[in-house]
Amino acid sequence: MTCDLCGNIIAPHAHYIVRIDVFADPTLPQISVEELASNSLDNAMAELIEHMKTMSTEELQDQVHRRFEYTLCRACQVNFLKNPLGKPRFRQAGAN
Repeated sequence: MTCDLCGNIIAPHAHYIVRIDVFADPTLPQISVEELASNSLDNAMAELIEHMKTMSTEELQDQVHRRFEYTLCRACQVNFLKNPLGKPRFRQAGAN
């Protein structure tokens, strides 16, 4: 088995698995009774369906849910836990 970050060989049963789920916010927007009763909801749904017809299966899937899974060695796991998003870290002047 090899580490997906550094490419080093990992001894048997010495690896870590990182799973990342990216999904749309599951909360529904607030809708008033008037909005529900109007035809604007039907029109919005029709427009959405027309737009979806131009999208690929992968594009549609990415709008809802995508899961990634990576195998890491111990060193990469430690670094991943320190900075999971890989964002640059800046030191401020005078900070210890």
